[in-house]
Amino acid sequence: MKVTQVESGKAWEFGLARELAYALNQPTALVTNTPCQRAQSAYALLPSESQERIECAAREATLFLRAHDPRLLQPERVEIQPDQKGTQGDVRDVLVYTRSGVVGISAKHRHNALKHSRIGSRLDFGESWYGIPCSDKYWGSIEPVFEILQSKDNATFRELEHKQDIVYVPLLRAFIDETLANAHPAKLLRYLVGSHDFYKVIKDNGNVIMQSFNLGGTLAWGYRLPLPRSIIQFALKPGYKNTAILTLDEGWQISFRIHNARSKIEMSLKFDIRLVGNPQQLSRHEILYG
Repeated sequence: MKVTQVESGKAWEFGLARELAYALNQPTALVTNTPCQRAQSAYALLPSESQERIECAAREATLFLRAHDPRLLQPERVEIQPDQKGTQGDVRDVLVYTRSGVVGISAKHRHNALKHSRIGSRLDFGESWYGIPCSDKYWGSIEPVFEILQSKDNATFRELEHKQDIVYVPLLRAFIDETLANAHPAKLLRYLVGSHDFYKVIKDNGNVIMQSFNLGGTLAWGYRLPLPRSIIQFALKPGYKNTAILTLDEGWQISFRIHNARSKIEMSLKFDIRLVGNPQQLSRHEILYG
């Protein structure tokens, strides 16, 4: 059976959470909630060799984090968060509850995407992302696009001619204009990067990468990162009709690639949101394993 990228990601979450619990010599410290059960089921789908590599990577990450954040030496329980938290701006996958507070970890498997938020005919990204409802001008700009999609309800995106010109570009331009007009830079970044401080742990082929997103100064390892105060530029990426680049001050730069998540036409599209530029203060550590 072929394991999907989503299942591989869930398996990595489970392996990392379990290793953090094992470090206490208390495997029962891992809370067996529904997200944990789903992650464990994904882990069970993997061949034994892949499970061993996850265990090795998780062990290395746990050793590093426990050596650099003393709170992780006194954890009380470990919990995997439900995916719905991400839509609210909380990107932490694994929570470690300690006597001195909660330590959050974002577990990534072979990718470094921030979010996969949607843009749709009734989705108010302004309200959800930075607390300001989208304007009438924005809704008026996107309405013709979704009228086209609604008229092609039984078709697929592949059958839609000039898809980029009649869907992607106008949606991106409306999104850019609304963001430039109303977005609060710091709140926007906090939603996209994470509403809580966290360690990002990325498992790739043969290496595990730790990053510290210490925006609020609550993490023991990693320099505190500055929040942006202004938008320098937000525009379509030169030569692309499906990607916009947001450039903020303090070194932050974010890419928004719009795409149809499914073959069948639907009334929303998905963003692949990635951090393509970050402050020099971002702490990073890489470990080769196995």
